[in-house]
Amino acid sequence: MKKIIYTLLLFISFQLNAQNHPTCDGNRYRADVFENFTSTTALKYGEGTTFGGNFQELFLDVYEPEGDTETLRPLIILAFGGSFIGGERQDMAPLCQAYARRGYVAVTIDYRLYDGPLFPIPSGADMTDVVVKSISDMKAAIRYMREDAATTNLYKIDTDNVFVGGVSAGSITAAHTAVLDSTDVFTDELLGILEANGGWEGNSSDNFEYSSDVKGYINFSGGLNDASWIDANDPPFMSIHDDMDEVVPYGEGFASIFGFDIIYLEGSQIMHEEADMEGVTNVLYTIENSNGHVSYLMNGAGLLESVNRSSDFLYELLCADYVSGIEGEYTELEGLSISPNPTSGLITLKNENSRILSSTIFNTFGQKLGTWKNVSQIDLSHLGSGVYFLETSDISSKEKTITKVVVKS
Repeated sequence: MKKIIYTLLLFISFQLNAQNHPTCDGNRYRADVFENFTSTTALKYGEGTTFGGNFQELFLDVYEPEGDTETLRPLIILAFGGSFIGGERQDMAPLCQAYARRGYVAVTIDYRLYDGPLFPIPSGADMTDVVVKSISDMKAAIRYMREDAATTNLYKIDTDNVFVGGVSAGSITAAHTAVLDSTDVFTDELLGILEANGGWEGNSSDNFEYSSDVKGYINFSGGLNDASWIDANDPPFMSIHDDMDEVVPYGEGFASIFGFDIIYLEGSQIMHEEADMEGVTNVLYTIENSNGHVSYLMNGAGLLESVNRSSDFLYELLCADYVSGIEGEYTELEGLSISPNPTSGLITLKNENSRILSSTIFNTFGQKLGTWKNVSQIDLSHLGSGVYFLETSDISSKEKTITKVVVKS
């Protein structure tokens, strides 16, 4: 037998940087704990020049849980969808209201849209410029809220727990805001567009003394121009996407307007695969056999389920009850194999020595998701796509093994 000191890298990386948020009570952030919300609308956070050369002031709306007495609250900033040619910040009000009822401060923002001619269809370079402007705008909104926290502190946010997200085009904006940094490799064309729009922080406001970093992001049917920009230092994320989406690709392809291809994107599936390879915590929920676009937000039940899934993910970032049993020194359990891996849900434990085994599945935050005793098969199909860790031990000798298991829906 050999002694092993097991280091769960994903778990450790979060444990070093995160603890239970002081406002966590087991319910807040994943369920409606407030009956209502309050809103403050049309706050100017920046300004800029549009693609078409027009001056635009940028506004945001803030939603807070009504009657909340906490003074250190996580912030979610959301951007609307509309293929970068339409939509308005008020479109995100239902999501903001839902998150506010769960204890978040939720913000919906303006960002600059494409305002050039639609025919001929704008080029990829044109739309890249528009996306870069939207990133500049979202970063300015993040800085605006951090500046408020450092000065008047009207909205009582926790500047260490800032999240972004969006729907469709808004999610493309959020993903790039969270992921892009100077360590990534860009084409000369993209570098030129970035520099023309103020560089990494953009030019939508000048309060650069405040950070635009985020702790995580929610991806509702978005994508990245290049998923390889995801690296080990990037924040965790959750995605929901229709697997045959005809507007923003689930895999790789071109986003489209009116059926015309406009810009290459790598969608939620590719982002998920890249994040797994880089060790970035992420969860992917796939809407199977669906050629709709954000079909899951098109009715009340779907919107509620999407809020529940994203709330569960954010809750783990904020309120994870870390366990210690998954790490430390132990004696390896021999004669055990687990297959298939990756799995679509069902795994088989081959126990050569006929021991009485106990198995526990953990997510990458170290939370227990299920325990089984003396079984040869375990069904993990109820879990979302992602990376998990299966700890299997001999009940008598306490020898154990820990296996990384990849679930693919």
